[in-house]
Amino acid sequence: MSNANHPAHYNIPGRKECIIEMLEIFGSEKVQAFCELNAYKYRYRHQLKNGQEDLDKAEWYDAKRAELIATDERFEIARNSGLDIRENFLIEEMAELTQAIYKCKRFRYSELCSEYPKNIDKEAAKNNLIEEIADVRLVLEQLIYLLGCEKAVAEAENQKIKRTLERMGGQNENN
Repeated sequence: MSNANHPAHYNIPGRKECIIEMLEIFGSEKVQAFCELNAYKYRYRHQLKNGQEDLDKAEWYDAKRAELIATDERFEIARNSGLDIRENFLIEEMAELTQAIYKCKRFRYSELCSEYPKNIDKEAAKNNLIEEIADVRLVLEQLIYLLGCEKAVAEAENQKIKRTLERMGGQNENN
């Protein structure tokens, strides 16, 4: 056993290998992110710490992440149905999410306005909202995967967060 591939300190006798337990506890998506970040870390520090061994570890984490992506059921669905169908599903799911959000908003208004019905099941509406959020997130992740634009989306998100925080700072200065 090498220090890069299945090191002994990640194989406690009587237990599964650490990464297998992580998959069972945290799920594929989080372990994929863990692998991506560990690969980055080992490449970043290799010149100052363990040289080639760290590069080998980075390569192992890259390979493990690729394996997890290739076997991820979310992406298997996406590969089998294709981009056009996933886009159509996303449009449908976003419309359903919009309806679920609006239905939950009714509860806030029903206390203030007599024209809103009082007999709506608040818990059912909340559970429906959660289901619709999950549907949109799932299909959106599949679409990002099929388009191969994960990094570009992450960069755009970071830019939008920064811009919004800057705008909020400007608003706070005016108050």
